[in-house]
This record gives sequence, C-alpha cells and structure tokens, in this order.
Amino acid sequence: MKKIAFLFAVLVLVSVAAMTASVVPASAAAMVVRGTTESPIADTGLTDDCRPGITGDLSGTEVVDFQSVETAEGFHIVGTTTDTGRIDWSDGSSTIIESVDHFSANVGLQTTVFTLAHEDSGDTYSASGAFLYRLTFHSVERVTVTGGIPHAEFERGQVHVFGNC
Repeated sequence: MKKIAFLFAVLVLVSVAAMTASVVPASAAAMVVRGTTESPIADTGLTDDCRPGITGDLSGTEVVDFQSVETAEGFHIVGTTTDTGRIDWSDGSSTIIESVDHFSANVGLQTTVFTLAHEDSGDTYSASGAFLYRLTFHSVERVTVTGGIPHAEFERGQVHVFGNC
C-alpha cells in the first residue's frame, strides 16, 4: 500500500507540474532543484508468509534523494527512495530489510512519462542469529499520459527466494 500511495503522490506532483509547465515563459532559464529528505518508518502487526502465526514490528529509515529540472518545455525529475530497517518477530527472529525505488518523471507540454523501478529484499535470521532465508522482489512500472489519456505498463513482479522459506 505504501508504494501505491507513493506512486499516487508522484503522479499528483507530475500532474501539477504538467499544468504549470505550460505557463513557464519560453525565455526562462532552467531551474534546478535538488534535495534529500530522511524520515523514520514504522509498522506493527506484520505477518510472515513463510512462517504463519508470528507477527513483527518494523522500525527503520526512509531517505529520498531527488533532482528536478524545469525548462520552458517541462520538467524532468529523477530520484531514489531507499528504505532500510529491521523487523523484530514475535518468535525472537529478525529480518533486515532494504527497499530501493528509482523513479523518473518527464513532464512535457503534451506528454508525461513516469517510471518506477522497485526492489525489496530481506534477510531473515533465527533468534540465535542463524541465517534462515533471503527474499527479493523486483518490479517496473511506467505510466505515460498523452493528450490526457493515460497508458500504464507493469512488468510482472519477480520474487526470488534463497534458503528455507
């Protein structure tokens, strides 16, 4: 759900940028904005599909690095969102997680393209510290809007498992 909310927020940003791109004077110089934000992340009551019956609490950090370039022709936004953290499970085990999203948006006068490449990974360890398994998930999403008509492409997510899940 977090990734869907993120995608929706970026699409709203892209839509607003597309509306304002048409009012930028043709003689305006390129405006470049760079930024980094860092925020805590947390979630409770998580479940583990590999080990039914346990629950977990997540704590971690999200870092978003981005650059936006605005010209008379539109906007180009690129960035990376990196989440790192740990899930502590009710049986004493833990999972070290990382999630990386590479995003870009090209917002022109007639066409807007948003791309998101996503990867999740988690290494799970027993309460005594022994490695149990590693899960990774990859996906790519692209949304193109031309003349107000959206077209979405989703690469089927790929799950990889190493170990005893």
